[in-house]
Amino acid sequence: MITVLILGILMSIGIPQMSDWLRRSSVSAAAEFLQNGLRQAITEAIRRNLRVEFLLTNDMPTVSGVVSLTPSRDGANWAARTQAVPEGDVSHVASLAMKEISAEVKVSGPASLWFNGMGRVSDADGVAISANQVYRVTRVGSDRAVCVFVTPGGAVKSCDPSLPEGHLSACLPRVLPAQCAEP
Repeated sequence: MITVLILGILMSIGIPQMSDWLRRSSVSAAAEFLQNGLRQAITEAIRRNLRVEFLLTNDMPTVSGVVSLTPSRDGANWAARTQAVPEGDVSHVASLAMKEISAEVKVSGPASLWFNGMGRVSDADGVAISANQVYRVTRVGSDRAVCVFVTPGGAVKSCDPSLPEGHLSACLPRVLPAQCAEP
């Protein structure tokens, strides 16, 4: 009876802690997948010497439906696609439905980023972007957020907005609090 009581106490303490850990881990995993998708888009732009679009979308990303994806600043999924010029052919590079990690993961940031054949960031018209482009990854019920950012030169990095300046994983001074704030 005492053993069962002790086991019950330990479980009542451990289960909520485990649940919090799982929520925080899913935020980290989603940020890693987002970073990998951005890096894949950059690599593909350089490899093919074509413009590659990385976009957040609420549509379900599929290889056959990549042409019809609509960009969204708070998309539940992401995709990368090439666009050949002047032909205009669109092809699938990579994609992920965030529900594969957790349906509660939320990503917000630029609806669409374009990478040129040198891996640099531009807008849809091909004009170079001179500021970091920041994505915020969170999860409902979690106290953790991760900011993933792309520098104008095409470097992809992540940071934790809750850490103080000087910490290796802190956002400051590279990303200002306003850039990684909740939308």
